[in-house]
Amino acid sequence: MTQPLVVHLPSEQDRQLARAALARLAGDAHSDVRLEDLPSSVGDLVQRLLSEIAQGHAVQLLPVEAELRTQEAAELLGISRPHLVKLLDEGQLPSWKVGTHRRIRLDDVLTYREQRMAARLQALQELADLDQALGLL
Repeated sequence: MTQPLVVHLPSEQDRQLARAALARLAGDAHSDVRLEDLPSSVGDLVQRLLSEIAQGHAVQLLPVEAELRTQEAAELLGISRPHLVKLLDEGQLPSWKVGTHRRIRLDDVLTYREQRMAARLQALQELADLDQALGLL
């Protein structure tokens, strides 16, 4: 897998610095750089990164083309590794082998996660529509 840039659990000083940087980027303090000066996707990423650090959360950045091991992909999807292997065997997620170990592209995992979330939302909407049609709401 591509080596991720990992920010370990931030210290209290890191958290304070992140909060101060957020304030400067938001225009609450003097700064040469503002979120509006950055491309929107970069500004959103920087803001989210600083926000997570300010809350004391560890942050990991991976390039979209990164290759994940099965355990990493399972953790990202919030499922067990055996269940992920079943999905791979069924062809629901593309993968390949490096020796005896499977690899999955991060962008394929993210696409699968988005599709799964969309299917869940659609099912919830259908249930809500059915409840309404039956007068249960």
